[in-house]
Amino acid sequence: MPIIRADFAAGLSLLTRLPTGWLLAPGRKIDLTRSSWCWPLIGGAIGALTGTVMVLCIRLGMPAIVATGWAIAFQLFLTGALHEDGFADTVDGFFGGRTPERRLEIMRDSRIGSYGGLALSLLMLLRAGTMTTLATQPIHIISILATAGAFSRLSLMLPLLWLRPARADGLAHELRHLPARGLLIAMILTALIASSLSVLGALSLFLVACLATLGLCSVAYRLIGGYTGDVLGATAIITELVVLTGASLHGFDKLPL
Repeated sequence: MPIIRADFAAGLSLLTRLPTGWLLAPGRKIDLTRSSWCWPLIGGAIGALTGTVMVLCIRLGMPAIVATGWAIAFQLFLTGALHEDGFADTVDGFFGGRTPERRLEIMRDSRIGSYGGLALSLLMLLRAGTMTTLATQPIHIISILATAGAFSRLSLMLPLLWLRPARADGLAHELRHLPARGLLIAMILTALIASSLSVLGALSLFLVACLATLGLCSVAYRLIGGYTGDVLGATAIITELVVLTGASLHGFDKLPL
C-alpha cells in the first residue's frame, strides 16, 4: 500500500498541480518511472471529473458552450495546463527552427511565440467545439472524456518506448526506462476505462489515438531526433483532441456493442 500511494503521488505530481505530500509515507521518495502504471488512471479521473462538471453545468440550465467553458477551466485548474504548455513549446520549436539544435533551444525558451500562440488558440477552439458537440450525448459525456483522458496519458508512454531522449538532461530523460509491468498494467487500466463505451467505439478511438501518437513520434524523430518533455505534453494533447474529435462524429453514440 505505501508503494501504491507513492506511485499515485508521483503520477499526480507529474500530471497535475494537486498537492501530493499527504500520500507519501515519511522518508519515501517518489519514482516517476515506476508510477507509469497509474498515468491512464489519473488521466481517466481527470476526464471523468471534467465531464461531471460539464454535466452539472448543463443540468443547471447553462447553454452547452458555457458548460464546456467551465469544464475546460476546471480541467486546466487540475492540470495546471502542463500539457498545453508543452504543446505550445513544441509547435514553436518545430515551426520556428531550421536545425535540431535551434528547435530544441526554442522549445526550452519559457516565452511563447507566434506559432505556439496560434496553436493554443486553435487547440482551445477545437476542444470547445468537440466538447460542445458531445453535449448532445449527455449520457456519454463522462465516459468519453474519461476515455480520452486515459488514452492521452497512455500515449505518453509510447514516445518513451519508440524514441530516445533528444537531450541528455531534463525530466524526460529520467523517464526513458519504463518497466514492462507498468506498461501492461497501464494498458489494462485503459481498457477497463474505455469499456464504458461500446467495443467498436473504444477500438475506433484507440486506433486514432495510436495513429496520432505514431505521427507525432515520426515528426519528432525527424525534426529533433527524439523526444523531450514538451513532446510528451504535445503527444497527450493531440491524442486527447483526436479522440474527442472521433467521439464527436455523427453516429458515434450509435455504434453497436
